[in-house]
Amino acid sequence: MAKKILIVEDDKMLCTIFEMFITQLNYELIGISQTGKEAIDICKVNKPDVILMDIHLEGDLNGIETSKKIHELFNIPIIFVTSDIEELTIQSATYKNTYGFLMKPVYKSTLGVTVEFALAKHKFDNKKSH
Repeated sequence: MAKKILIVEDDKMLCTIFEMFITQLNYELIGISQTGKEAIDICKVNKPDVILMDIHLEGDLNGIETSKKIHELFNIPIIFVTSDIEELTIQSATYKNTYGFLMKPVYKSTLGVTVEFALAKHKFDNKKSH
């Protein structure tokens, strides 16, 4: 069964590239969200196995705030996607459900490895806590 991925990104061109990579890597794309609120709503209906999350989202919730809410509600691993490598951003994005960072531009091979690592680590973390 293909692992389900949700994209939370407000750059439509990057969403198209991610969609292509996800399909080529044999994952199931369950949705594309441009806002944090929309991402939370999608998770309520169709829980993804992993989320690709832009740190700088439009709207009331940025990617970091959205990630924290998703962790509290659903415990879904997050992979942050960013072009912002400032130390403050990385520190503020390091949270319990942060399972990786992808720097823009994102390459298919890097995306695949990062998703597999996030899935494996999340599975291990959940076994350890039970």
